[in-house]
Amino acid sequence: MRIHEILYFFKTYLLLGIMGLVALTVVGTFSYVVIYKKIFKGNKKISKRQMILGGLFIIYMIMVFGVTFLSRGPNFRGSISIHFLSSYREAWNSFSLRSWQFIILNIFMFVPFGFLLPLLNKRFHKYYNTLIAATLLTMFIELFQLVTGIGIFEVDDIFNNVLGALIGYGIIMALLSIIKSEKNKGLKKGLKVVGYLSPLMITIAIFLSIFMYYYNKELGNIAQDYIYKINLKNTNIEFNSSLNDNNDLVPIYRAPIYTKDESRQWVSDLFNNLGIDGSNLEIDAYHENAIFWKRGEPTYNIWFNYIGGTYSFTDFSHFDDGVEPMKIEENLLLEALNDFRINIPEEAEFYIGDNGQYQWKVAKFVKGDILLDGVITCTYFNDNTVKDLSNNLITYQKIKDVSIKSEKEAFEELMSGKFRYYYGENIKDIIIENISLEYILDTKGFYQPVYSFTSIIDDNEYSIIIPAID
Repeated sequence: MRIHEILYFFKTYLLLGIMGLVALTVVGTFSYVVIYKKIFKGNKKISKRQMILGGLFIIYMIMVFGVTFLSRGPNFRGSISIHFLSSYREAWNSFSLRSWQFIILNIFMFVPFGFLLPLLNKRFHKYYNTLIAATLLTMFIELFQLVTGIGIFEVDDIFNNVLGALIGYGIIMALLSIIKSEKNKGLKKGLKVVGYLSPLMITIAIFLSIFMYYYNKELGNIAQDYIYKINLKNTNIEFNSSLNDNNDLVPIYRAPIYTKDESRQWVSDLFNNLGIDGSNLEIDAYHENAIFWKRGEPTYNIWFNYIGGTYSFTDFSHFDDGVEPMKIEENLLLEALNDFRINIPEEAEFYIGDNGQYQWKVAKFVKGDILLDGVITCTYFNDNTVKDLSNNLITYQKIKDVSIKSEKEAFEELMSGKFRYYYGENIKDIIIENISLEYILDTKGFYQPVYSFTSIIDDNEYSIIIPAID
């Protein structure tokens, strides 16, 4: 999520919280004045401090319930994730900004809860009372999401929320310790403040360590790597082929990587090459890619990926009346692609699809230190233009040779359940038909070797991926 998207959510649910506070204030005022004071003759007054803090807490709680209950539809019925820290490993594997944002926002969401409770009631000056309250609230949210299907019951969410509450508790208690005139001063008071702030400091230190380690290591992470071990104790596994025990040397390649400025210039040049004004583009920039829009009649856009430089082009005039896909000879189609600055390698296999769709595929062609791999797909229309094009053909440069795991070692990892499976955990049968060495693009643009076990898992075709490098 980008900053303006986060701010939009915040403003939306802040407004909801304020509206809820106004409604509750009207009801509360009536109850206090008419029922409590007039009927029951009560004389207890509510201080301004209590009203302000109570109002803030009500707004906060409405915002929390809005974010957790109103931001999604009932699409997750019965979904449970009980694997502790699996969301962290998934974020590590993909190392996408969005994955880390969800974790950090889940922590941050409960910081105000831990911050406000000790101000509302002194019993929450005891950390365990705040801990219990935070646990009960997040358990209620997770169970409600499970029952209604509007979210996933995740152990990690409970952990993150409680951690956020402890951070908020530590911040306010540290501030109160500094402000209050106590008998304990000097070193003892300082240690107390540090103790209160320890959840915050430890959390910051851990996240900094994760990011520093990632950016200092050479290779990136593989998104398809396992995030938790699958229990295969009762699974029948069949594999009749022999496995070698060799730690072979194989090459690692790297894809071209573009900065945001380089991407903008590249797309602008491509638009100009197509006879479209490449200036004044509307840009939706993300962490991993960007969408470049040229508004007008017609409208065009290009989705550009920073790693690899792959892109898709769309001319929205293909929705116009009378504009339809058509068939064309390959040599004429290649001429039409010249304006896209695409050179189809001779090694590419040409396929003709339905509805004017054409495809060229290059399957890991190696020439010297260069590896070509990927697919180019386009659709030709009856006004003699290409209006849909997806260029996922990447030219990789060899970096070095590395020693990889043996097939036997990879199979042992599979047998221990260290692989990613997207369709549940209760696997009855795995029939492995073949093992091959493939390549997958990692999070830093390296083309890493992986073992692919072509399998039938509970009657469904599936490729089990095991990284070939430790």
